[in-house]
Amino acid sequence: MRTILFVFFAFLVHTLNGQNLVKLPFGRKWGEEPTGLLQWAGKVNLDVLVELPADSPALQIFTFMQPGGGIPNHPAHSIEARYFEDKLYELTVNFEYPGETPQQVRKRFHRIKKDLEAKMGQFRLNGRSQSVDDSFLTREESFHFEPKAKVFLLMAYSSVEDRLREKGEGRYSVIYHNGVVGPPAK
Repeated sequence: MRTILFVFFAFLVHTLNGQNLVKLPFGRKWGEEPTGLLQWAGKVNLDVLVELPADSPALQIFTFMQPGGGIPNHPAHSIEARYFEDKLYELTVNFEYPGETPQQVRKRFHRIKKDLEAKMGQFRLNGRSQSVDDSFLTREESFHFEPKAKVFLLMAYSSVEDRLREKGEGRYSVIYHNGVVGPPAK
């Protein structure tokens, strides 16, 4: 009986922490200490930028990428991991495609969204905007999936196009967030 209760309790805690609700990429786990990600980054030769904000001493922000950008064997440009009291609560995967048009990058964004929806469920539109200033066209759109309060996956796309010179760039991010593990809401 004790074993059954322990297994049930472990499953409940695992689910409450959001582990099963939004699974992290790169083998990461909600609530893990920075050591795991730092060791992985060392094995694949990534540069690490560490931020320790003075106004939030419990917060640590690590940004990982190869010199010049990129993650080995992955299309991501960089990864940002946020820890609160040494517990991973947010992971952002950033995508940039130099040389591709904003339209090509937006197609990639929607392809990844479709793939994630097939695994997790329907995303909801957060917002969509488009503006023109001089000859610059700016587009932004974002979607999110929130299986439980404080636990969500957010996808955000942005692009800028210089219509006069017919140049532009697009980028997007996928943000995995678990506020159950993270800092208290302000």
